[in-house]
Amino acid sequence: DPLLSGELAGAWIRGVQGQGVAASLKHYAANNQERRRYSVDALIDERALRELYLATWERAVLTGRPWTVMCGYNRVNGSYCAEHRELLTTILREEWGFDGVVMSDWGAVDDRVEALAAGLELEMPGFGQDSDVLLARAVTEGRLAEAALDRAAGRLLALVDRTAGAREAPGAYDVDAHHA
Repeated sequence: DPLLSGELAGAWIRGVQGQGVAASLKHYAANNQERRRYSVDALIDERALRELYLATWERAVLTGRPWTVMCGYNRVNGSYCAEHRELLTTILREEWGFDGVVMSDWGAVDDRVEALAAGLELEMPGFGQDSDVLLARAVTEGRLAEAALDRAAGRLLALVDRTAGAREAPGAYDVDAHHA
């Protein structure tokens, strides 16, 4: 039930983030199977996508305002979720007003340059200098706007600011009493 699941997700997100911890709403979108999840292509018409697959997400984003969204491994109508401009930018950001960080699941990015251009800020686990070199080369060659890098960096820094208040001194406990 998209209404019920969206309301529950929104409440959960607000509860987690009320403690200064970023909630990660995942796996966006149409991630319906584990088998062949790296290669499956969910072919979904616009009406079914909006009314069935995205309705929960929309409600959760609008009511919960998550600070992060994690995309799926799968493709939707031919494009990997991590590189799907319509899902990440048009729908999630422009229509629903999401202002947080979009991250990939472990190894879900096929093309880092395309993913960043589509609206994915954080590649997990990240490939360090290899990704940095790819992105720098793409900017130099005119395949990626420098503004896209600036936007991604700004969103990551905003996430750091949002969660900075949650830092607490480590708690203490009595090891012997705990053991007993």
